[in-house]
Amino acid sequence: MMKIRDVLIGFVVSAIVVGIAVSCGGGGGGSSGPTGPATYTVSGALSGATGTIVLKLNGGSNISMANGSFTFATMLADQDFYNVQVVDANDRCTVAGGAGQIGVGYSAANVTGVAVTCAAQGTQKVIRSARLDGAQEGSMSSATGVGGVIVDPTDTDVNGNVLITGGITFSGLTSTGQHIHQAPVGNPTATGPVIIPLTLASDGKTAIVPPGRRLTPAQYTALLAGELYFNVHSANNLCPPAPTCAAGEIRGQINTQGGVLASAVSLDNTQEVPSSQSTATGKGTVVADAATGAILITYITHTVSNASAAHIHASPTGPGSNGSVIIGFPNLQTNVDGAGTNLAYPTVTSPPTALNTTNLANFLANYLYFNVHSPNNLCPPAATCGAGEIRGNIAVQ
Repeated sequence: MMKIRDVLIGFVVSAIVVGIAVSCGGGGGGSSGPTGPATYTVSGALSGATGTIVLKLNGGSNISMANGSFTFATMLADQDFYNVQVVDANDRCTVAGGAGQIGVGYSAANVTGVAVTCAAQGTQKVIRSARLDGAQEGSMSSATGVGGVIVDPTDTDVNGNVLITGGITFSGLTSTGQHIHQAPVGNPTATGPVIIPLTLASDGKTAIVPPGRRLTPAQYTALLAGELYFNVHSANNLCPPAPTCAAGEIRGQINTQGGVLASAVSLDNTQEVPSSQSTATGKGTVVADAATGAILITYITHTVSNASAAHIHASPTGPGSNGSVIIGFPNLQTNVDGAGTNLAYPTVTSPPTALNTTNLANFLANYLYFNVHSPNNLCPPAATCGAGEIRGNIAVQ
């Protein structure tokens, strides 16, 4: 495993270094022409799509196309980040070679060989990211947000409903309500009813899908079709002719594939090293920009009593080892759902908290883990669980 991680670190170092520039999907409209001193292009090929799809570069420069070669019209400068993503309502698409930084680790050159591959959605995890802004809402707001969801189509209840996790972080407004809505069938940019009220954390900038929430089969179909969207409402007078933005100040379609690293995993005592005696459980979610490492959303929901700390750690040799903290979760809330579930999450910053080069490589190698600590006497021979009561090893999905 060590050799695998070293290879991945070498690969990521050649593509991603310093700087943070969130480049998740959404926005844009029509391919943009060369701007500024930029001199390098991003190109590749699309295969397997069953119809016309939209390719995005850094959230815009849209190309609508069927299968074949593509070159984005937008030019990039040396050291610019690039992130190619896909909007496809009919297929599951992956992007290879589409995230990195121009000229890092080698002489600056055009980015070629980006491979966008689409096929029918199967039992794989469904990952969608989003960028929220006033333009998609039709408001005058300058507030922004990012987020994403992870859905496991194999985790169903007796009614066929599928488990969903995820959420958003946002800034520039005070929310009066935040939700996932469903647009009308076949009209994803129209407005539609709330299907999931998001739980707003105490910082007022983080909102998560409530623990254990599921999509009905019809809602899952709507997600695949790009008809679900995040919406944040406010009392601001930025949505004429309405006196307030009660119907929504910023919005983001949950429809962008590729360009992120994502994981949703369970936490328990058996994954601690050594195992604890705790009966508590948890769920950790993380979605990060694959080019910059910027965190779109991450949090832990758990049942640890008296939790004293929570983090994402890096393990030096994989899931069987303990390692240092890389992302702290200083915000610890209790009973966020009225059913005894606690919440841990990081502080929202601008620019956003990010995984560095080494930690992005560790993410790819499954060398990261969530950890919840406590003063409880459940971790013998230690007197407390200060080193961790429950843990969840992060795996790329």
